[in-house]
Amino acid sequence: MSTQLREHVVRTHTDYGAVLLDERTGRYFTLNPTADVAVGVLAGGGTPDQAAQAVTEAYEVDTATARADIDALVAQLRDAGLVR
Repeated sequence: MSTQLREHVVRTHTDYGAVLLDERTGRYFTLNPTADVAVGVLAGGGTPDQAAQAVTEAYEVDTATARADIDALVAQLRDAGLVR
């Protein structure tokens, strides 16, 4: 199952990762570079497993840790109403 950004969420890259803007509420959410890699994969239709693989290729982290972090990130994004 993929996790994609809702239509009202805009992702913008920054020098320090990215920000997500919820255009309905005007709230910004900051993503560090690791979370930005994961969100990029997920926003493109990738799965959490594919996002974890991308994170392990980009950073020195094991797959289990990357997957657990991505699961927590997805839960936070869902709670904030940013993904479907």
